[in-house]
Amino acid sequence: KDAKDAKDAKDAKATFRGVKMNGFQNRALNELFVENDDPEFQVNDRETYFSSCGDYFLYRSASTNTWGAAKTKRFKQVKEGLSNGVAHSPEGFEIWQTGSVSVMLSHAKKAWREWDAEATKWVTRQGAGVESRGKVRRRPAAPDREERAVQTEPWRGVTQATQTWDVAS
Repeated sequence: KDAKDAKDAKDAKATFRGVKMNGFQNRALNELFVENDDPEFQVNDRETYFSSCGDYFLYRSASTNTWGAAKTKRFKQVKEGLSNGVAHSPEGFEIWQTGSVSVMLSHAKKAWREWDAEATKWVTRQGAGVESRGKVRRRPAAPDREERAVQTEPWRGVTQATQTWDVAS
């Protein structure tokens, strides 16, 4: 128990990068994605970000020069270049874009493409994409359920968000 308490205390102090997505028809993509920097989870030599429920992840696609979102159950196929995911950023988009505030805002939510299973085609979603990004950290667990608090720091004073989510056991 002491080792678990020490690990929980260390985890509570750790900060990770987080990306909040919004504007997609698939509501499971409109979530906070938290960085997993473990080398085993890299795709195309880049970090990946997993949704709070663990069903989807964000990855850098070398073949399309975009950031993509895919189902976690397809991680191996995406890593091997055999799956294209369910959504993609505009070509050349960088999730941690640097530069002026106006450039960052114009690229953050600039019409990501989303696979529409009913229409069986890629559909451009105006306004879909990155809502905010920043550092996230875990809040100490509540006695009756484990939660994480997410606090994204302002991007040059432009955006700030706080969110909690349940940790899958």
